[in-house]
Amino acid sequence: MRPTNDPARERYRAAVSPLLAELAAAGFRVHQLPELRRHGTRAQAVVPILVRALENAREPALVEDLARVLAVPWAREFALRALLAAFRRTPNSPPPPKAALAAAIEVMADDSVESELVELACTRAHGNARELLVLSLSKLSSPRLVDVLANLCADPGVGGHALAALARLVARHRTPVERAVVKPFLRDGRAWVRRDAKELLALLETLPPA
Repeated sequence: MRPTNDPARERYRAAVSPLLAELAAAGFRVHQLPELRRHGTRAQAVVPILVRALENAREPALVEDLARVLAVPWAREFALRALLAAFRRTPNSPPPPKAALAAAIEVMADDSVESELVELACTRAHGNARELLVLSLSKLSSPRLVDVLANLCADPGVGGHALAALARLVARHRTPVERAVVKPFLRDGRAWVRRDAKELLALLETLPPA
C-alpha cells in the first residue's frame, strides 16, 4: 500500500527506490512492488532479494508491500521465517503492515514453524493481527493443537477465529473438546461465529465425550 500523505510518500520512496533498482538489475524492472505478482513463479528468482529487504525494512508501507508480494506458497523456503520475525518486531499500529504479514504467514504456514506460530498466536501483545495466525494453526498436523485452540477460544482478541480453527482440527482428528468451550459462542454477535459454534456442537455429538 503506497502512502497518500506527502511526508509518508517521501519516506516510502526513499525506502523502496534502492530495492526497485536491485530488482531491475536482476531483470525485474517494475515501478511498484505489487507489479512483481504479475510475473508469477518467475519472481521466485528474486525472493531472496525481497527477504533481505524485509529483514531491513522499517517503513510501514514498505513492510506491507513486501508481505503482500511474498504471500505465495512458492516463497515459503526463503520467506516464512523472515515473515515470522517481521511479525514479531512490527508494531501493532498502524495495523495494515502487521495484518499483511499475518496473511502472508497464513498462506505458507506448515509444521516446520509450529512452535513459533503457537507462541505468536498465544501472545496477546500482538493484538488482533493474530487472527490469521490462529487460523493457520488449523493447517498443521499436530493433534496437540486442539488443546491450544481450545484455550485460545477464551482469548477475547481471537476467540472467534480460534473456534473456526478448532472446528477444522476436531473434524480432522476426531478429537473431542469440552462443550463448555463452544457453547458461549452461540451468543456471539457475529453470525459466522454462531454458525461455527452450532456446527462444532453438532460434530461433537458424533464423538465420544472429552
